Amino acid sequence: MVSWSDETSEDSVLNISSSYDGIIKLPATMHDPYFNGTDAYVNVLCEHGEPAERFVAFEGMHMGRRFLGCAKKEGINCGVVQWIDFEWPDSMEKALAKLWDMYEEIKSARTNDNLKSSFAIHNLTE
Repeated sequence: MVSWSDETSEDSVLNISSSYDGIIKLPATMHDPYFNGTDAYVNVLCEHGEPAERFVAFEGMHMGRRFLGCAKKEGINCGVVQWIDFEWPDSMEKALAKLWDMYEEIKSARTNDNLKSSFAIHNLTE
């Protein structure tokens, strides 16, 4: 379940809670040489009281959006602390959803083809 804080608050902070495993995870990220590490000028702390780290999302509807997230590498991670970029327009979200669906379909088909090939090779070697 995702819940956003009240827009009247000072910060526009995204709070993420997970009802299935108790561990909050960051979205998959990609390296951006211009937006990474911690920023000494931005005083945003995660729930652990540590400075948030800069990331660029590489997953689902958030693909390409910059955010500040928990920098803790081991143990329980706070997840996304604050999004830097606004949400994508509806048309972009639909395009991203379509691309990810196509990717998953191709990935699944390739896995099935590899499995069939493995069985065929196994049957030939018997």
